[in-house]
Amino acid sequence: MNSILFKCYLAFWQRIPVKNQYRIWDWLKFRFNANTLTPGLPRAAIIDPINICNLDCPLCASKSQNYEKGKMSFDTFKMVLDKMSSIKVVILFNWGEPLLHHEIFNIIKETASRNIYTITHTNFSIKQKPEFFEKLVESGLHQLVISADGASQESYEKYRVKGNFNWVINNIRYTVEAKKKLRKRDPKIVWKFIVNKYNEHEIGYAKKLAKSLGIEIIFDKMGLSDDIPDIKFPGTLNERKEEWLPKNQAFVLDFYKNGRYTPLNDRPCNQLFNSTVINPDGKVTPCCWVTSKENVWGDLTKQTFEEIWYNDKYKYSRSLFNNLDYDGTTKNTVCTKCDIYKRLR
Repeated sequence: MNSILFKCYLAFWQRIPVKNQYRIWDWLKFRFNANTLTPGLPRAAIIDPINICNLDCPLCASKSQNYEKGKMSFDTFKMVLDKMSSIKVVILFNWGEPLLHHEIFNIIKETASRNIYTITHTNFSIKQKPEFFEKLVESGLHQLVISADGASQESYEKYRVKGNFNWVINNIRYTVEAKKKLRKRDPKIVWKFIVNKYNEHEIGYAKKLAKSLGIEIIFDKMGLSDDIPDIKFPGTLNERKEEWLPKNQAFVLDFYKNGRYTPLNDRPCNQLFNSTVINPDGKVTPCCWVTSKENVWGDLTKQTFEEIWYNDKYKYSRSLFNNLDYDGTTKNTVCTKCDIYKRLR
């Protein structure tokens, strides 16, 4: 997409409320042909610049995943983008806190300069001066999603362990002020509030607070990490349900209401057909739920993306969601035991 078209797209897209954006994205991501082993190259990617985090959220795999901790170098990042010319949307986040990366502004600038819609998620619980957030705004970031589950330190720190709610709110103010000072429309700032039993009483106050800050807020349902296929958390699912789920059933996922059922979604896996995940070391994993180095499917520092996207692991795993004949040597992947999406075999 050339610069003029991209600017026209942004002028339209950035005015759409984030709730409606997410509905459109959800519709689009499942508009794909699952009846193939060799789909077209993906238009979306999660590129994880850093898998190190400053918080200790109890149901996050970041601290216990079987993967070496590290940061993606800027040179590696540019190499990844060079090898994935089909990409139109990038999420700079998976298992770490992106704003801890010392080159995050250069990483964002590089992505945005290529007319790629750029999103990052952050806990925003970092101690920084206003100048830091001016650089964030100037980087060209299109959407900033802030994960803060609560509207007070007491409720917030139940899940965001080691987090500081006052820092989060101050940083939002700094970013809003930076946008005004620099006369920038972007990034769109979104407060993502995952509802649990410790914070559900604060939903009304959180809405008022978001409005006073001049940002959008979305309330999401809480997953209990039983969907992660290659890691197990302590305790039983029932214990986690009792510990975390809110009383308000409007904020409880359907598959937790009347006993857990599988698959969790009655649709084929979209990520095998239209997106991918790049880890800080340049290695490729099939989806955002994979945590282990045992489930790496390729290495962009040594291979082309096409070699990875059309390899036996991808083809075999796609065959689980259709009736096409697969005649390769791979007979088992992390997808074989995944309960998230509906397999046909």
